[in-house]
Amino acid sequence: MRRNPTLSLLSLTALAAIAGVNAAELEDSLAPVIERTVPLRTHSLAAPYVDTDLQNRWWDFGGDAIINTNKHVRLTQDKPSQAGWLWARMPLSVSNWQIDVEFKVDGKANNIFGDGWAFWVTSDRAKQGPVFGSVDWFKGIGIFFDTYANSKHAYTFPRVSAMLGDGKTSYDHDRDNEGNEIGGCSENFRRRGDVPTKARLTYVKGRALQLKLQTKKSDEWKICFETNVDLPESPYIGFSAATGDVSDNHELVPFLSVCIVSVNTYSLTLKPEYRASKSNSNSKSDGKQAAMNADTNGRSGKGRREVKSGGDGWFMFILKVIGVLAFIAFAVAAVKTYNEQQKSKRHW
Repeated sequence: MRRNPTLSLLSLTALAAIAGVNAAELEDSLAPVIERTVPLRTHSLAAPYVDTDLQNRWWDFGGDAIINTNKHVRLTQDKPSQAGWLWARMPLSVSNWQIDVEFKVDGKANNIFGDGWAFWVTSDRAKQGPVFGSVDWFKGIGIFFDTYANSKHAYTFPRVSAMLGDGKTSYDHDRDNEGNEIGGCSENFRRRGDVPTKARLTYVKGRALQLKLQTKKSDEWKICFETNVDLPESPYIGFSAATGDVSDNHELVPFLSVCIVSVNTYSLTLKPEYRASKSNSNSKSDGKQAAMNADTNGRSGKGRREVKSGGDGWFMFILKVIGVLAFIAFAVAAVKTYNEQQKSKRHW
């Protein structure tokens, strides 16, 4: 059967259009919003991780976690039934932030992996439990780096899956969070010895929560998911891991080195047009619309004229009051002077 070149061309055009839509869905919507980042020492971690008293001023660790001051923070060893955690001591008080973590997941098993590890931004902190080493019924965001599927799914494992906890909903172990997932992706983040594996979680209040991953090449980031959610005020940052019946090593590794743990947290300064719209941004669409309104007012000058006219009104009112008071004072002085002159004439 002879092919119709016109139909083939149309098919290719359609495929290109579909590819373009998919590419557009993966565009980074937060990058144009951010003007600069400011490091937060209170929520960052680097070697040697502890002081001479084997403590850290800003971080706590517990469970089966082990601190190697020259190498890494290991949340679990390659043994069954392990659970460890690492939590920041202070709440994150800034509204817009970015957290960079470089991690390494490795183990002796070739086919069957451990449970996984979790990245937490929640109201509570440092409580061990059944969800990747931390508590269930949490309030905030939990991002699960799951290496083992407990049931059949249409997607593959390892899997990164996010859940927004309301304090009332339990994590679904049997279905690997499938029912409560607000965003996720299948990504082989395990055993990347040649390329450091990284996770970057960015939150702009009223606009989006975004997770990026680097697993294949240095400085090549993939957007795992982006969604608009409201997180608790002043949450805590934490990491936990559990091995279950089979095991993996879970190591938080430094931002720039594969051998040293590093957690880098930043406060985000938004560009002026987005700063102006932040108070009106209750959703992603509202935020974009507010930014557009601010930009339109800037070009037309209407916004500036309204502010200026209000200021001029108060200024003129104050000037009028001062003028009236000055006139009254002048009139009183004139009357007194006239009376004094009249008295002097009568005296002579």
